Amino acid sequence: MGTLISELEKGGLDVVYWVCQPGTEKYAPEKTVVHSYVDAMFGLPAKGVDVSEFPPPSAEILNKFHRAESVILTMMNRTVAGLGTDERKHLYYAMLGYWFGVFEKYKPDAVIFPISPHFAYDYVIYELARFLGVKTMAFYDTLIPGRALLYGGDILDGSKDLLEAFNKNKKQKFSVHDLAKDIREYYEPRIGESYNSVPSAIMEQKRNYSFFHRIFLEPKIKQSIRDLSFFYKAPRYIWNVCWQKKWDLFKFPVVFVRRLFFSNLKKEYKAFETRPDLNKKFVYFPLHVQPECTTCPEGGVFVNQILTLETISAALPSDWVIYVKEHPIQWIRFGIDYSDDRYRGYYEKMASIPKVRILPINTNSYELIRRSEAVVTVAGSAAWESVLLLKPAVIFGYPWFQHCPGMLKADGVESCRKALEKIVSGFSVSRQEIINYLKSYEEASIPAFIDHSAGRGSSLSREESMKNVARTVLKELKIKN
Repeated sequence: MGTLISELEKGGLDVVYWVCQPGTEKYAPEKTVVHSYVDAMFGLPAKGVDVSEFPPPSAEILNKFHRAESVILTMMNRTVAGLGTDERKHLYYAMLGYWFGVFEKYKPDAVIFPISPHFAYDYVIYELARFLGVKTMAFYDTLIPGRALLYGGDILDGSKDLLEAFNKNKKQKFSVHDLAKDIREYYEPRIGESYNSVPSAIMEQKRNYSFFHRIFLEPKIKQSIRDLSFFYKAPRYIWNVCWQKKWDLFKFPVVFVRRLFFSNLKKEYKAFETRPDLNKKFVYFPLHVQPECTTCPEGGVFVNQILTLETISAALPSDWVIYVKEHPIQWIRFGIDYSDDRYRGYYEKMASIPKVRILPINTNSYELIRRSEAVVTVAGSAAWESVLLLKPAVIFGYPWFQHCPGMLKADGVESCRKALEKIVSGFSVSRQEIINYLKSYEEASIPAFIDHSAGRGSSLSREESMKNVARTVLKELKIKN
């Protein structure tokens, strides 16, 4: 962040307000208002900002934000799970009033999001900026390491640069050898008959959420081991748990017993799973991790995956079935206890939908993609893997690859039925179309990554990446650097 802010300032930009990770305040320019993102998530103002100047939002403003309100209340599953609707609404009203006041007071020319806004507070900022006519920019890590896309304007439109490049290139005759080395090395293995590699993002998350990583590789613990403070901090922490928070003494055994003897997500899922019959005609619907931006906001109303499955079921040819599989990261990342996103009866309700069959979580996804009639998803990467294999996909949401050849859009039963009928009639995607799209992606993408995992496997350093992001911002704002 120090590199990014320095480059923006060199280019002539003043960073007037920064929502940041706790502990990174040292990189902020002297006059910048610094706001911890943890405080922002819970509706707390930045230190030093006088909120008495910011009135609550009016009925006129709230009425204009009805669509955004629905999205934001769902996003709160991530941070304030368990709050009732009225409590969530009050938190949302407080956020809307605060950030409207921030815009009025500091009058920014642009708002830069590191990634697609998908926390309640940054989505409020995004919607307000669009309402007030303030330019927005968001960066999106794609599936190819070290390459990001710029989202300017409506995030559901995706990258305008990518769409423009593809419209220019769609009738060209590019070959695989015309692609940049990193894109070619990503693409060629994935079109092989035997490709079966676990996506790097999943491997990364499995590492990050493993017991070993949480205990021994968490940055604060690593630092305390290095400076030997671990030996007095650990006993102090245990003392705190045992004597200041006595209820925690019983928390872990209670959770263990509950998971062992009572219902949980994993047990409920296993109660309804069945082995797939790959000789049947089927569409493959891999569930999304939730909460996550690929369904909220990128899924629109289809953030509700049960609604999506009901829609597919109503549109499906009579002799087809829907094979559904839970995402391998869902339970690792969010646990197997019931939640606002995976509530008690979630899988039971899914299994009761006509033609839906729930598969064991370890079923091979690549085999399901290859043997399916089509992949159907909200905005998941399985659709991308599918079209690379020249298998059509139906999407209900707005992924970064939404305009790629082979993607059929659905927003209800009728459009889903038409998409599936098109597939039955022989709709296909050619290798040439995919290569042309990848070449367009090469031209439109930025050599950069936001999340560390998105840069793993690329030759880019963090510093180079941030300099490229800064150059893109300055270019977008038409500032010469």
